[in-house]
Amino acid sequence: MLMKRGKSTIPVDEDWETGDEIDWRYYWSIINRRKWSIIGLALGVGLLTTLVVFAMTPIYRASTTLLIESQAPNVVSIQEVYGLDTRSQDYLATQVEIMGGRPIAETVVDRLGLIEQPAFRPQHLDWQSWLPGMQKRATSRQSERETAVDAYLDKLSIEPVRNTQLVRVEFESPDPRLAARVAEAHAKAYIESTLEARAEATRSATEWMATRLESLRKELQASEASLQAYREQEHIVDATGLKALPASEISNLSARLLEVRQALAAAKIAYLQVTPAAGEGQNLLGVPALLADEGMRRAQAAQATAQQAVAELEKRYGASHPKMIAAQNELAQATENLNNQARSVTEGIRKRYEAAKSEEAAIVAALNRAGQQYQQVGRKEAKLESLQRAVDTNRQLYDLFFKRLSETSATGDLATARARIVEPAVIPRVPARPHKLRIVSVAVLLTLLFGVGVAFLLASLDDTVKSSRDVEEKLKRPLLGIEPRLADPALSAASMLGKGEEAGETDPRFSEAIRTIRTAISLDNLDKPHKIILVTSSIGNEGKSIFALNLAVAFGRAERTLLLDGDLRRPAVGRMLGLPRDAPGLSELLASSARLPECVSGTGVKDLDAIPTGFIPPDPLQLLSSARMSSALKVLANTYSRIIIDCAPILPVSDAAVLSKYADCVLYVVKSDATKVPQIKNGLGLLERVNAPILGIVLTQFDVRKAEKYADYAYGNYYEPDASKS
Repeated sequence: MLMKRGKSTIPVDEDWETGDEIDWRYYWSIINRRKWSIIGLALGVGLLTTLVVFAMTPIYRASTTLLIESQAPNVVSIQEVYGLDTRSQDYLATQVEIMGGRPIAETVVDRLGLIEQPAFRPQHLDWQSWLPGMQKRATSRQSERETAVDAYLDKLSIEPVRNTQLVRVEFESPDPRLAARVAEAHAKAYIESTLEARAEATRSATEWMATRLESLRKELQASEASLQAYREQEHIVDATGLKALPASEISNLSARLLEVRQALAAAKIAYLQVTPAAGEGQNLLGVPALLADEGMRRAQAAQATAQQAVAELEKRYGASHPKMIAAQNELAQATENLNNQARSVTEGIRKRYEAAKSEEAAIVAALNRAGQQYQQVGRKEAKLESLQRAVDTNRQLYDLFFKRLSETSATGDLATARARIVEPAVIPRVPARPHKLRIVSVAVLLTLLFGVGVAFLLASLDDTVKSSRDVEEKLKRPLLGIEPRLADPALSAASMLGKGEEAGETDPRFSEAIRTIRTAISLDNLDKPHKIILVTSSIGNEGKSIFALNLAVAFGRAERTLLLDGDLRRPAVGRMLGLPRDAPGLSELLASSARLPECVSGTGVKDLDAIPTGFIPPDPLQLLSSARMSSALKVLANTYSRIIIDCAPILPVSDAAVLSKYADCVLYVVKSDATKVPQIKNGLGLLERVNAPILGIVLTQFDVRKAEKYADYAYGNYYEPDASKS
């Protein structure tokens, strides 16, 4: 990335420009700048917290540990008649809720008389106690009891021990003895409540099962009577063989029906072959059903033999020959026999078909009757089984309830608790709260964090420029240099003059800072040095004139330089140089009331001259924008190597915008930790609108001691107090 400064191009490190790394020193400097305020606030809050904590009443906590067993010991073999599954994972959580409930708390409050304790009595004024009447007093007493129970529950804590069956009962009180007594009393009250609940459940179960057993006995007798009556009604002796005979008959008939239907199918095929041929007068000799008959085959063979004999005799004899006639008679007889055999076979096929149909109908009818009989027997058997199941079910329920009632009655007087105390309560010797050291430490820590947060908030709200970092981040402008603030403001004006060389030696950092700025200006454009340099600022009292004087002195030590006071409203150059008030200056020169040599004054520094303001004109802007001003600068530029113009601030007036068109570069002066960033940006914006050649920012009146103290600006120890002598 490249950044333009003037007419030169300077490479910039992109990583540094984007600021990917966190500057921890910068954040530490924000904290370090306000460290005493933060520490003082933390100490004050810590002292106040200490006083409050030591004034608090100590609270003691006593605890009793109970073991809640998931299963009680089985003295006899009895299943639970209570509707609670002790093997459930929620059992312990349920018991913890019961233990912390209001009924047990009321029992302990009444048993120990806690309603009379001051810590459990209502603290508000009971206006009902002033009213006469027993009802009012009873209501007031009930209200006091409820208040005492509420206070008791607030001080009570029930905590299960993780991954165990242990439960810890804790109670807090200002009295350690009362805390131990209440914790143990609460545990015992819970154990007693479980015993009472089991006894009540046993009694209720016994009564209910006795009533239910009598009802089951009657139901069993009724079901047995219904079963016996049905057996007698249907004459059933053995129910297992009711379906055997119908099932066997149905099986046999089904097998026979299958055979008959197969024969019927074959007969039907043959019948369908011969029936159409006979009805239509066709030749039956070609029907496959007839050809399958043995007699038909013999008759056909005889006919074929006769036909062959006739054929042979025709070759040798005539039609009237006796042998020929005999052969034809045999052929006619054979043909007649074949036709008779065909009709006989056809009639046999029809009869077999009719017989098969009749047999099929008979078997189907018999099978239907057998099926109806089987269904009737099935209905009887189903009803019999239903009555038998009712008897069996009633007998099982009766036996179960009878056994349950016997076991419950046998163990009704046995009181076994599922909970027992494994660690009795002891009187605490150390209060549980308040945790004085912890409270004070947390208060101090939170105060420190709060102070740091406020410091960062104030730093983020501060819109002034304090360091080079602020110039680069807030203004996005290059920093030419920093002018340190001297202990005596008068020294900054006189330090760079010829007679004030000693002052420059008093603080070498000031002189070195001015020379650094001079070097930056000189090196900015070596091909065409900046001859006319305009110095301006946002508002007044930013050290602009003092900086212009010191910069002119620095240039005057190396080359011929002119310091021109362009502030025609509040001039300062003549005053700083000690020139007479009525000395001619720029106003006289532009008004043609004085010549140039008369307006130029010496400064005591070799090669450094100055032109003061002179008289204050009624319209300074008109003089500065006149053609004579341009001509005067051209003449002066031919005489001097550098011309430093001290101009008025840019925000109040527009003189700097007018003079910037004559300047080769503009130096923008910003007072450290004073000028607001919006003011600076507005001033720079006004100069940018007229295309002023802004070279960079000069930070003036910078507190070096404060910066080094808070690590804002690292000068190090290069400049020692006696550096000029070494």
